[in-house]
Amino acid sequence: MFSLPLFKQSVKSNWVMWASITGVMSVLCAQFSALKMTQPLLFVIFYGMMTTILPAIYVLVTANKLIAGQIDRGSMAYILSTPVKRSTVVFTQGVFLVGSLVAMFGIETLVHLAVNAAKPITLATALGNSDLGIQGDLTASMIVQVNLSALVVCIAIAAVCFMFSGIFNSTKYSIGLSGIFVGVNILANMLAMFGSLGVSGLDKFKYLTICSFYDYKSVLFSHNDWITKMIFPAAIAVAALTIGSAVFKKKDLPL
Repeated sequence: MFSLPLFKQSVKSNWVMWASITGVMSVLCAQFSALKMTQPLLFVIFYGMMTTILPAIYVLVTANKLIAGQIDRGSMAYILSTPVKRSTVVFTQGVFLVGSLVAMFGIETLVHLAVNAAKPITLATALGNSDLGIQGDLTASMIVQVNLSALVVCIAIAAVCFMFSGIFNSTKYSIGLSGIFVGVNILANMLAMFGSLGVSGLDKFKYLTICSFYDYKSVLFSHNDWITKMIFPAAIAVAALTIGSAVFKKKDLPL
């Protein structure tokens, strides 16, 4: 079910972009959490937007390279000419995509934990509003939970892009639909964020984006709503990965 040589090939082909996005996320996280002038924007800007936008850019490109891109380039014909089944190909590529996101968020989380241990900030400061009536400091468990919530949503976005990659033989279709899906979700999330900041009417856009299941405020206010909300993106991820895999294993390929 798993091909180590194919996994290594995927790592070799995508590590530069993965490292770039991971580095940018980690540097931004360190800056927003360490500098006094950016600390009030930690959750509004970094966790509110960057933790979905940057990984979405990565998965938009990478998910389509893993299957549809290889069919386009003709390298899939070489892979399937070896004793490697389609089920092994799609499973290995899916493991790589999800695993790379886990590693990305793992590194960024460790960076934030280190910075927060050295320079702890209050929850009121992190949220940029001292009038919320929220007390206490930002804790390590909160940081882990917020990042876990963002990770699950990003895995769901990656799974949908992977599904399109498995369905289509051409990247112009898979990346086109993936781009529309990612673009709509990110744009709707940004508009919904402005709605939560007081812009009338824009809060309705939260119903158009999968990112609405990512609820960092629930974590910071010590509610358990974020756990329940994780069920929906997790279900979307499983469904999308299953559909993409099933279609890829049965469809005709231009080999």
